Amino acid sequence: MTTTGNGGRAEMIARPIPTTRTLTFEPPAPGQWELETTHHGLRPLSPIIRDAYRRAFEAGIVECVERYGLPLTGVQAKLVHGCFYVRPLGVGERDGATPKAPPPVLVMKVIARLHPELRRRAKTAALAWEQRRWRQEVDQWFDRDRAAQLARNRVLQAVELTDLDDVQLAAHVAEALSHFESSARRNLATHGGDLMPVGDLLVHCEAWGISANEAAGLLTGSSPATVETAELLRPVARAIRGWRATVGSSGASLGSVDDVRALGAEAREAVDSWLELHGWRTVTSDDVDRPTLAEMPALVLAALLSATDGLHGPAPDDAAVRDRVPVDQRALFDELLVEARYGHRQRDDIRGLCWNWPGGLVRRALLAAGRRLVDTGRAHEVGHVVELFPEELDHVLRGGPGPSADELAERAAQRDLVEAFPPPRLLGEPEAPPPLAALPRAMARATAALMANLGADVTPVGPETPGHAAGHAAGTASAVDGSAAVGIGIGTGIYQGRACVVHDLMDAFDQLQPGDVLVAPFTGPSMNSLLPILGALVVEEGGALCHAAIVSREFGLPAVIGARGATTRIPHGALVEVDARLGVVRLV
Repeated sequence: MTTTGNGGRAEMIARPIPTTRTLTFEPPAPGQWELETTHHGLRPLSPIIRDAYRRAFEAGIVECVERYGLPLTGVQAKLVHGCFYVRPLGVGERDGATPKAPPPVLVMKVIARLHPELRRRAKTAALAWEQRRWRQEVDQWFDRDRAAQLARNRVLQAVELTDLDDVQLAAHVAEALSHFESSARRNLATHGGDLMPVGDLLVHCEAWGISANEAAGLLTGSSPATVETAELLRPVARAIRGWRATVGSSGASLGSVDDVRALGAEAREAVDSWLELHGWRTVTSDDVDRPTLAEMPALVLAALLSATDGLHGPAPDDAAVRDRVPVDQRALFDELLVEARYGHRQRDDIRGLCWNWPGGLVRRALLAAGRRLVDTGRAHEVGHVVELFPEELDHVLRGGPGPSADELAERAAQRDLVEAFPPPRLLGEPEAPPPLAALPRAMARATAALMANLGADVTPVGPETPGHAAGHAAGTASAVDGSAAVGIGIGTGIYQGRACVVHDLMDAFDQLQPGDVLVAPFTGPSMNSLLPILGALVVEEGGALCHAAIVSREFGLPAVIGARGATTRIPHGALVEVDARLGVVRLV
């Protein structure tokens, strides 16, 4: 399916997926490469965004690892059939060289203390912990950079694209892409502000026998941006409740966004403020080939009608977890928790303003260009504009040569094919990481924190809960009490309801019914507004710190995260039981 924007509407256009071609995925260079799926699923990146995405990723990570004294020169990012594969690059390792096994611990200890760059990194790491460098990043974001980012986003969003001629539009697309790249790079460069303190908490908790899931639960309530939509729409919830009390059982309904805005000044102001801040953000993917909120009036209305004036997630029980920490280390636990919460408040806020909104502004410009390409016969569908590389689109808008409409359709079909294949998660031979015990203490602590946080954001490959452990050990979900899927349980509740199974989050907005169990590959910020109508949530991707896990805790929603194969094992419309205690989903 391809989604295109046309006059504010989202249109779903069926396109057959070619089945006669075969795909071979080879490692793009020596070493082991991991497919990045957390933010755009298994779909290859659109040509229009690939280079900016890759450059931002690599450059931003370099700044982050240097700031905290990690033994990495960065993270390599390469595309295989358009899929985004990554691999860390250690200090002293040459790009493209065949990786060598780490030396023995004693030898590695000597190297870490004699190698000039590693010695410099070790000093940097020690200073980072001493200065609590993450606080500097978080403070700079909220005290200064956030306002500048908001202002720049608003300036680009205010441009009336229909007033631009083709050359001016080409320049605007380039400007939007540049803004996305610099914003995304800034997001990743300062990612240590949340990665380090949260990861440090996870590492220490693991040593105390406290799982990543339990530790992540302690952060509930510390990220205002995660529940910003719910907070912004509180006046709407109150207005709708008052309206329903007035109309009673008359059968009257709110059938449009304008109907909701007409409920009063407070409701109108809340709707307009929410749409200004969130309307042009990417919502179901970090790529730009999926619609923003502004293109889906049905979703906007559904979000408004689902607005709630209170969150239902329970406050974290710090004391119960603290009691499991050795007495002589409880003061350390208290300090780590304060720092983790301080850093965590940045995570979703900076992500939304520096990645999702700039990405949506790129899409906004592309839709205007795509409509012109269709009008002139240069594209069959508006959405095919994302299949152009930036220089191709610039040439085409300026009246120059470029791919034909058929070639763009073929590129879109090829991306569909790759997604359906699907691409393997790992390429290349496994690599043993250098032992942390061989690194200087501060560097080892930073490395462990980074690994713990990133590991908690992705689907785990080992046991996390009883159900998750058994499922992975047996290789199938059916090994756990006849379950259809297993993963990480979020919450303690058990819920039974109709399964709404979607392979593309776009489908969820048309198919969801109140009380449904949403079963999806992953979730994005768009789902925040619809969580109040869900009974439970099941996603295939993600770990204890992924978006789905965080928002499920905030809303008190039973969920199972990282349940691989859930969208194929669970039939759409089936009655299912979601057991958040064990991380198990069963057919009833």
